[in-house]
Amino acid sequence: MIKAYAKSDIGKVRDTNQDYYYKSDSLDEIQLFILADGMGGYNGGEIASKLAVQSAKSYIENNFKQIEKDKESIIQLVASSMEYANMIVYEKSKESKELEGMGTTLEVCLIYNNRAFIGHIGDSRIYRIRKDFMRKLTQDHSYVQKLVKDGTITQEEAVHHPQKNMLMKALRM
Repeated sequence: MIKAYAKSDIGKVRDTNQDYYYKSDSLDEIQLFILADGMGGYNGGEIASKLAVQSAKSYIENNFKQIEKDKESIIQLVASSMEYANMIVYEKSKESKELEGMGTTLEVCLIYNNRAFIGHIGDSRIYRIRKDFMRKLTQDHSYVQKLVKDGTITQEEAVHHPQKNMLMKALRM
């Protein structure tokens, strides 16, 4: 049995919470968990995160019944839902000057037949907890994570790096 929990926190720096998430009912044919964190410092981060979650959710729900239920088709469905969410966020960003440059991270986890299919962009994370062991399933798309991966800085140095929040990938224009 899968148990999922979601909690959002405004953090210490921002005036508004730019997080948005969706957790499906465990009785559904698929279990769907989606999380987005609007990019702080950018206009409309809270709008981008809500739009991304709602768009990815509706795309998956509207298309799941039509696809083959094999691994490749489900992976493609998750990827397409993220592309669709990106398009929606981009189109919304063009509607007004105040929304120009808005962006968000996006995490999608679709569970079908006890298998998890993950879509990930940005520095939000997906973890799996089994018994007493927690494992991070995604890798941050951040500048600092790239420096760690390249061996330029250590994981300890990354924690306090001045550019630790600079993303290399996100949903945005």
